[in-house]
Amino acid sequence: MSYILKSTTPLFKDVKVLYGFPEYKVSLPGGNASSQNDLYVLAKANNELLPIMVEGKVAEPFGETTASWFGDNPSDGKQERLDFLLNLLSLNKDSVLDKRYQLLHRTASALIEAKKVSAKNALILIHSYSEIGKWYGDYAEFVKLFQLSPEKDGLVGPVQLNGINLYFSWVTGIMKDTKSKEYFFNMFKTEKARILAKEIDDYIYKKSSYRDEVEDYHHRYKNGIRTDCIGYVSKKGSYKFATITEARKVCFVLHLGKKRHIETAKKMQRKIDELLGHMYEESDGTRLTSGEVYIRLEWVDNLDQITSFIDDAYEMRLQK
Repeated sequence: MSYILKSTTPLFKDVKVLYGFPEYKVSLPGGNASSQNDLYVLAKANNELLPIMVEGKVAEPFGETTASWFGDNPSDGKQERLDFLLNLLSLNKDSVLDKRYQLLHRTASALIEAKKVSAKNALILIHSYSEIGKWYGDYAEFVKLFQLSPEKDGLVGPVQLNGINLYFSWVTGIMKDTKSKEYFFNMFKTEKARILAKEIDDYIYKKSSYRDEVEDYHHRYKNGIRTDCIGYVSKKGSYKFATITEARKVCFVLHLGKKRHIETAKKMQRKIDELLGHMYEESDGTRLTSGEVYIRLEWVDNLDQITSFIDDAYEMRLQK
C-alpha cells in the first residue's frame, strides 16, 4: 500500500486513506455467494474518492479458472453471473475461460463500489508476501486482457470500464512476525505427533482425492496477517475444513459447519474418542465450538486412523 501512496502517477500523488473494511463482501447477481475481498480501502486521491480492493497473497493461488468454476453444464445463476461480469468488464467469454475466476469478480467489486460512491477511479491491488512472486503470472495474464503491460511493484492503467478509470498494481510486501508451517508442526509435544502433522499436510495436498481442490489458508490476509494456524480451504468454497492450530493446547481441528452439522460433529467426536481411547473434552478446559471436531495428534497411532474423518469433513464443509 505504501508503494501506491508514493506513486508518481498524478492521481496517486496525494492519497489519503479514509476507511478500511476487512473481509468486505460485494454482492453479485446470479446466486447468494458474494465476492469477499480481503480488504476494501476507501481513500481520497486529489480530493476525489478512490475505492481500492486489496487481495493479500502468500502461497495460495487465485482459486480455480473461470472454466472450472463455470463447468460443462452451468446453472442459470452462473450464466447470469458470468454475463454480468463480462458486460461490466467489457470482456468476452473465450478470453476469460483460462483466467482465474477470483480476479474476475474482484475486479468487478472495485467497479461496483466505485459506482456506489460516484468515484471516477478505482484500483485493484494485489499485496504479495511471496518472495518469489508466486502466482504473479496469473495476475499478469489477467491484466493483459485490458491491453495493459503489468509489472511487479508497479502501477498500470487506467483502462476505462463502464465510466470508471481502473488501475492495477502488484506490490511485494515483507511478512513480519509470520510463522512457518514448521513452526506449527513443531508445536506438538511428541515426535510422533509432529511427524503426523506433516503427514496430514502432505495427505491433503498430495494424496487425497480432492488434492487439486485445496488452497492454503495459512497466513491469509484478514484484518492483518493470520499467524495462529495452518488452515485448509476448498477452492469450491470459502470456509476451512481443517486446521492445525496452537489453540486448545495444540490440536488438529475438523470444521464440519455449525449450520448443518452440529449433531454430526458430536457423533464424529464420540467416534474418534472411542477409536483413540481418550475423551477429548476432558483435555480441553475451554468451551467447544459447535460443528467442530477435535483431535489430539499425540493420541493417534497412524494417519490411516483419521483420513476418512478428514475426507468427510471436506465433503460436509462444502455444504456450509
